[in-house]
Amino acid sequence: MNSDLDPTRNPFSSRFPRSRLMRLCLDDMNASAQRRALLMRGMFTLLAQYLDDDDDEDEEEEDEDPQEQAGEQDPLANGKRRRSTTRNPNDDVPRKAHAGPHSPSLTSDAESPFKPENSLIRRTKPDTSFIVHPKNPEMESPEQIFILSGQSNMAGRGGVIRDHSHHNHQHWDGVVPSEAQPDPSILRLNAHLHWEAAREPLHADIDSKKVCGLGPGMSFANAVRGRVEGKIGLVPCAVGGTAIKEWARGEHLYENMVKRARESVKNGGEIKGLLWYQGESDTSSQHDVEAYHENMVRLIENVRRDLALPSLPVIQVAICSGDEKYLEKIREIQLGMKVENVVCVDAKGLELKDDHLHLTTEAQVQLGRMLADAYLKHFGSANSHHPAL
Repeated sequence: MNSDLDPTRNPFSSRFPRSRLMRLCLDDMNASAQRRALLMRGMFTLLAQYLDDDDDEDEEEEDEDPQEQAGEQDPLANGKRRRSTTRNPNDDVPRKAHAGPHSPSLTSDAESPFKPENSLIRRTKPDTSFIVHPKNPEMESPEQIFILSGQSNMAGRGGVIRDHSHHNHQHWDGVVPSEAQPDPSILRLNAHLHWEAAREPLHADIDSKKVCGLGPGMSFANAVRGRVEGKIGLVPCAVGGTAIKEWARGEHLYENMVKRARESVKNGGEIKGLLWYQGESDTSSQHDVEAYHENMVRLIENVRRDLALPSLPVIQVAICSGDEKYLEKIREIQLGMKVENVVCVDAKGLELKDDHLHLTTEAQVQLGRMLADAYLKHFGSANSHHPAL
């Protein structure tokens, strides 16, 4: 009788004896375990042979010529290099000299159908020691620190021109007069709170939503340096189109200014003054005019309190542009402010651009000198001391 038809001999039949089925399963499991054991022994044998061969190669390398080993430690010693015993498929192809980063161009890649393999090119780190990086976070903190704040004429729009042929696109013309040129003794706190070499436009990464040009900061610093001890640090904080109420304590502009000022003296230095040029945005309504004096006084008090500098000098600029309806009212408030250690310089008469709102490059240079004269006259004496944070 065919076993496939006999239910007692077919393991898949329900009538197949259970004891016999159990025995078949155990036999199959034992056979599988034996096969796995054989495979494991084979793998361990191969691994042991591989490790023995690797140890033999290490011993041969240790027995090599000591002079050759010294050559490996110093590839340039005696002009010798250890050569690889592996044959390069491009060895029979004549190669042209490889031009380094400071070498004249010898040939273009297109002239040769072959290029040296990457493994054959000696990798060297380029020499950058001769570069003076303007954004070095390790730069030493300056001793004399000034906060630049307010709105667009402090941020600087000198040299910003509008290209009417390209959808009124604005850009800075890049003109920097000698009075505003960079100097190693003048630093700037950038948007990342690192000191770097100062150069125009000072507010490019601060008033970042607008096109910034030349402001009064660099000409001020150049006029002051040499008259004070140590390096000068500028802390740009101005943002164009902002009203005095936006500089109230708790507002973003005010809190960011205080944060930057505190960071500027974290590693030393002394905040010597606040240069403030703002008010054009408050010439539009009677309400803004009426609140201006109180808001400005409160701003000065808050800054001095939050920086723990109760006598911090403030040099304010009396505006020369804005809405003519209330322009003179704001000017009167600024020029007539009677607060201790607050002085005012008058921008009236300085040249304006075609927009009749922003100072030209030449006017910004002149304003910077005016601010410097005011600081040196009122606060620049050796006896003037304002403790840092």
